[in-house]
Amino acid sequence: MIEWNEEYSVGISIIDDEHQEFIKIINRVLAAKLLNSSLDKIEELLTEMKDYAWNHFMTEESYMIEFKYPEYQYHKEEHFNFIHRVNSYCDRLLSGGYQLAKEILEFLKQWLVKHIHGTDKKYIECFVRNGLK
Repeated sequence: MIEWNEEYSVGISIIDDEHQEFIKIINRVLAAKLLNSSLDKIEELLTEMKDYAWNHFMTEESYMIEFKYPEYQYHKEEHFNFIHRVNSYCDRLLSGGYQLAKEILEFLKQWLVKHIHGTDKKYIECFVRNGLK
């Protein structure tokens, strides 16, 4: 499970709230795997997580466009690659079984932490300078 702590905070309430919800959904996927839920259930939760991620990415990207964030294109590509990879996992999950589910969950945990600590932390100064808190 991923536990929210302040080191994940970007200091912008709307983004932090969305990151916390993102973590909750990933944790529900992790719990489903640990409880040996059906692959259909895991796929359903992954789809929910992907849909939520897409909405969250749109929030971040709209601010990046509005504030003319210089690394917008790179950040957008990272979001696109995440959605593409999760779509690919969803397509393969039912035939790949629980071993693939384990791989997916490891990817989600690593990606989220790396993305928040690396890519997301870079836009903090720009967002705060433009009035987000």
